[in-house]
Amino acid sequence: MSPAAPHRIHILAASHGTDNPRGQQLIHQLRAQLEEQSGAWAVQLEWHEAYVDVQEPALPQVLEQLPAGEPAIVLPLLVADGVHTTKDIASAVAARPNASAASPLGALPQLAQVLAERAEAHLAEDQQVVLAAAGTRLEIGQQQIRKLAGLVAEQLRREVSVAYCAGANPRAEEVVASASSPVLLISALLADGYFQDKLASTGAAGLTSPLLPDVTIAQCFLVRLENALHEAGFMSLDDEE
Repeated sequence: MSPAAPHRIHILAASHGTDNPRGQQLIHQLRAQLEEQSGAWAVQLEWHEAYVDVQEPALPQVLEQLPAGEPAIVLPLLVADGVHTTKDIASAVAARPNASAASPLGALPQLAQVLAERAEAHLAEDQQVVLAAAGTRLEIGQQQIRKLAGLVAEQLRREVSVAYCAGANPRAEEVVASASSPVLLISALLADGYFQDKLASTGAAGLTSPLLPDVTIAQCFLVRLENALHEAGFMSLDDEE
């Protein structure tokens, strides 16, 4: 551990939140995986449940209840940047001293590999392949999804376009309705919920399952957490052994 590392670092695993019981269960399982897999790190992490929408406890409340002066890192359990990262999480972190935030998954090569493997199980020669994401009106999030689609295309060695459930265009249902060939939707959604149901209702020829449960997805989030710990000076490369 770095000499400057604090005795305890609070990790707030902040999910969007969902009314779907299966989706809630998968997020709880993800938090448990993250805590277990980071248990061997040479830093003391205390994990907390938090949400940016739909469910409680709300992220700002969890931050406010932490012991004064102890450092905290928000780990967004989100695929890409959007209002929830650039506004909700950023505002909550700015309101508390010694707090920072990790990045969402974004275009991680490991994530692209998972998505490509999911697609290969459904792939047919005549299909149009579309990466379907939740969506955001922010360009930074859309760029991340386009880059992720490019990485998936490299894995599959065929074109992969992008569609969204909300917040950005083109919408998944419009892409499926206007397609001249069968469409395979690769779900870039984290867990079951409203958007996965929306993708299922498009009439696409194929639809992959949400990202969870998958141990590799947990490892992807830990990559983002490691980066945040390094940037904050709480972890060195030796601490990962």
